[in-house]
Amino acid sequence: MKNFLVEIFKNKGIEFYGFCDFDKLQNELFECSAKLRLPKNSASVITMLFPYKVRKEKPINISRYAAVEDYHFVAGKILEDIVKSLKERYEDFSFEYFIDNSPINEVKAAVLSGLGVKGKNNLLINEKYGSFCFIGEIVTDYKIQTVENSITNCINCGECLKACPTGFLSDKNNKCLSFVTQQKKELTEAEKNLIKENKTVWGCDICQNVCPMNKNSALTEIRGFINSYRNEYIENEDIKNRAYAWRGEKVIKRNIKLL
Repeated sequence: MKNFLVEIFKNKGIEFYGFCDFDKLQNELFECSAKLRLPKNSASVITMLFPYKVRKEKPINISRYAAVEDYHFVAGKILEDIVKSLKERYEDFSFEYFIDNSPINEVKAAVLSGLGVKGKNNLLINEKYGSFCFIGEIVTDYKIQTVENSITNCINCGECLKACPTGFLSDKNNKCLSFVTQQKKELTEAEKNLIKENKTVWGCDICQNVCPMNKNSALTEIRGFINSYRNEYIENEDIKNRAYAWRGEKVIKRNIKLL
């Protein structure tokens, strides 16, 4: 199967992928509706990265991940095509793909698959693309031979902890700024000031921008991200298929008015 997958990944432009045993992850599955889709007798996890950094300069008022088309559509379509090919080739086995809404601890799966290290901001950091990557995985009952990869962490410089504007990375009782920008409920004055001071209407990349392991992170070659790039959110733009559409237009319109 590995040789077949290598050919598929090459055709789909997937540069970083790996494999790990499902039993390394099954004791810490997240409780979500997607958990019901896990194949019976799941044996292996195929993990892959979808880098999304399009330009070296950062977007004006949104996170990098929101500057491209919603990855559920871009990465999801790629994963769907891969699963279709696998099901056609291996009819007796089950394959289920997950992107974001996943019962799998995606960062741990990626580290175990040899795709990077875990940062203190809990993000995966890849050697080429840094932390500007989405993680997708396919779970199957087909047993794939894997190489043992241990859990490894970042260089532990602590820059992300010091730069976090809300202190969330040091104290989980606080709210992440990205979470603040996505809240539907009425914002407090302190939360409004956070949005104003950091000039963001959706998301926060501060911990990633200060990370020295991201200094020379490469740009994506995924056409779906490149062709859909927007450098900023502009009021009344068409938000169809954008990351900020899922919370409703009122949320991001509220935030842009604060700026």
